[in-house]
Amino acid sequence: NTSFFGKGQDFTVDSSKPLTIVTQFLTHDGTDTGDLSEIKRFYVQDGKVIENSEATILGPNAGNTVTDE
Repeated sequence: NTSFFGKGQDFTVDSSKPLTIVTQFLTHDGTDTGDLSEIKRFYVQDGKVIENSEATILGPNAGNTVTDE
C-alpha cells in the first residue's frame, strides 16, 4: 500500500507528525512464557489507533500480522 506511510495528509500515517509505533508479541496461551504465535503492529497518531496495512506480497489474503501459518 503505497499511500499508507509517508509525509503529508495524503497518507494514512503522516510521517511529518508525531506517532507511536506499537509492536505486540502474542503467545498461544497469552502468557509471557508461552510459544510465540503472532506479531502485530499498529500505529497511534493524533489519538487514533491505525491498524497496520494489509500485506500483499504473499497474495491477496496475506493479512497485516506475522504468524506461523
